[in-house]
Amino acid sequence: MATNMTANTPSVLFFNKMSLQESFRTPDEEETFYLHCRAAYLSVFKSSLMNISSKQQLCRALQQAGRNPSYATLNKYWTPKTSKLNFDDFCEILKCERKIEETDLLRAFKRMDVNGDGYISHTELEKALTTRGEKMTTEEINAIFSLLDINKDGKLNYPEIGHLVIGQNGIMSTPAVSCVIRKIKAVGGIILTASHNPGGPNGDFGIKYNIASGGPAPEAITNQIFEVSKVLQEYHICPELKVDLAQIGKQTFEVDTFKPFTVEIVDSVEAYAEMLRGIFDFAALKQLLSGPSHINVRLDAMHGVVGPYVKKIVCEELGSPANSAVNCVPQDDFGGHHPDPNLTYAADLVNTMKTGDYDLGAAFDGDGDRNMVLGKHGFFVNPSDSVAAIAANITCIPYFQKTGVKGLARSMPTSGALDNVAKALKMQMYETPTGWKFFGNLMDAGKLSLCGEESFGTGSDHIREKDGLWAVLAWLSILAVRKQSVEDIMKDHWQKFGRNFFTRYDYEEVDSDAANKMIKDLEKAMFDPSFIGKKFSSGDKSYEVAVADNFAYTDPVDGSVSKNQGLRIIFSDGSRIIFRLSGTGSAGATIRLYIDSYEKDPQKIYQDPQVRTVKTARRRRHGIGK
Repeated sequence: MATNMTANTPSVLFFNKMSLQESFRTPDEEETFYLHCRAAYLSVFKSSLMNISSKQQLCRALQQAGRNPSYATLNKYWTPKTSKLNFDDFCEILKCERKIEETDLLRAFKRMDVNGDGYISHTELEKALTTRGEKMTTEEINAIFSLLDINKDGKLNYPEIGHLVIGQNGIMSTPAVSCVIRKIKAVGGIILTASHNPGGPNGDFGIKYNIASGGPAPEAITNQIFEVSKVLQEYHICPELKVDLAQIGKQTFEVDTFKPFTVEIVDSVEAYAEMLRGIFDFAALKQLLSGPSHINVRLDAMHGVVGPYVKKIVCEELGSPANSAVNCVPQDDFGGHHPDPNLTYAADLVNTMKTGDYDLGAAFDGDGDRNMVLGKHGFFVNPSDSVAAIAANITCIPYFQKTGVKGLARSMPTSGALDNVAKALKMQMYETPTGWKFFGNLMDAGKLSLCGEESFGTGSDHIREKDGLWAVLAWLSILAVRKQSVEDIMKDHWQKFGRNFFTRYDYEEVDSDAANKMIKDLEKAMFDPSFIGKKFSSGDKSYEVAVADNFAYTDPVDGSVSKNQGLRIIFSDGSRIIFRLSGTGSAGATIRLYIDSYEKDPQKIYQDPQVRTVKTARRRRHGIGK
């Protein structure tokens, strides 16, 4: 199936049935077979050198390879004398066990569909699962039925197990994608997005896969997809299939793969709004935005995908005037601008806020997952400070009053402002590598409630992506409770927790060899034992080195280790200097320098970050910390 998408228009296709199949023909079928074996094995284990150590692990690995082993099959390969199986054993088993095909699933479905009406009732499912094989409990059957009965009509049909769900007009924000995946319990979703990159026919965009939790696919999944992609020989399209993306509801087609083939168009804005109603006090927010003493807000969607969400939720539902939201019509080229929500690219919003006509301003990126918050007269809230302030005032949000706070987290380059809140309020704190998937892993394990990153991303465990509009509603909730300005709230925060003066510099298109040499020279100097305890000074402030390392992260959930995530120089007061190297292609490398200087002197916390931190020449700055 072919879809014509513009570069900046995020869209999503949801699948309730895995469609990657081992039906390829290559000159070397044996090599192809082993590639598929390895992909299935690595979806369960970290390495093909690891052994299968239980019958349950064997079952999972076989299922990943497209088999559906019975208890008899498992007992055949895992006997009372079996203590382990290795990768070669696994490959030999797959040679003997036939892959489950779609016709097998249809045949099994028809066997349970006793009266032949094309549906399985709860009674029919219960009879099948309590009279064959290992008997299941009523609770287990109810859970299975509830999971598969997506439209809640009390019966299961085969199209419910395999159909596409697409956002109306082919547009969804990334947070809404995560929301809808979780709501309909989809296997996953495919997103075509330019995010904050330039849009249009010649712009940059990518394809992203989110898993059933709603979060970005982990490396085990993306590696498996990559392995399969290397042996693809052909694909099929349906040029005559015309889907009306504007019409809400289901559309049915006859194609060779699925008969019938169902495409469901959904109102993703409403699904997302429904989720937010369960998180925030909409009555209080409506009073704040449209009551007798309402505040004025200015929200700039920057012609990205979040525009319809802002209009629907903030203007139509919460009552803020229509002119509160600008640039809300998504455009292929983002109106000729770069939808990166920072002081440089959102200059129009910054200048408008400086007039003093608005109490809170916000800008969003192309796919709606990142945000920038400004106070009256253009008061800038650094994204590192933003997540820290939300954490310090988290009880202003009803969602967290119900769930409590399981933990806080930030990406390693993000300032230590969140750490100060966690320490003062005795909350669990995690420092992860850059990448939302690390946050998602903690959330799925029930260890994390709120997180953020210095590149203007903030989110919580309501979904598994960062969420720009959620962050702005979080700030509005704080304003509604505190009844203070954004600037006063931040100044009170600094007085209580101290301030992390934070700035970031990007040196782009640097010669790769020279960049690598610089990093190695830095490592050599930093890892010298005499470097610990060394003292430096800048202006009236002195710093003593407490830690010097190359950041490595051991995931507390799955034990996976991520090494070489960036060079850190951590000083005794919590201040830090961080170097990260990325990109070594033909365009050269990018060196990112992060400076995080902690200050608790009440007389100094209101200074300009660029004055307070080390002044460093740079080729390009992203507007953080101006």
